Amino acid sequence: MSDFKQFIQFRALAFKFERQNYDLTEATLASVGDALPLRNVCAKLTVELSDRLDQVVSVLGINKRSFIERALIEAMDQADAMLTEVGALDFEDEENAEAAK
Repeated sequence: MSDFKQFIQFRALAFKFERQNYDLTEATLASVGDALPLRNVCAKLTVELSDRLDQVVSVLGINKRSFIERALIEAMDQADAMLTEVGALDFEDEENAEAAK
């Protein structure tokens, strides 16, 4: 990809995500404290993976919460799509239909 195309892509993406007001979202989360129902999700990670996360969010100029939230949403959307595609949850639908009778 040419430098010009990369630059245009960068500017287009910057415009897209600046419009979503992530800084405002972070400020709101910080200001409301316990008034907003949130849960802390903890996971033990290897030192290497934790360091890599720190490096990536630093280079991207975003905070860990935003990065992890987006990654989790993407991963869960992909998992949901795959579970649907392979019919993994069909038996639950059948069990719920039987229970409703």
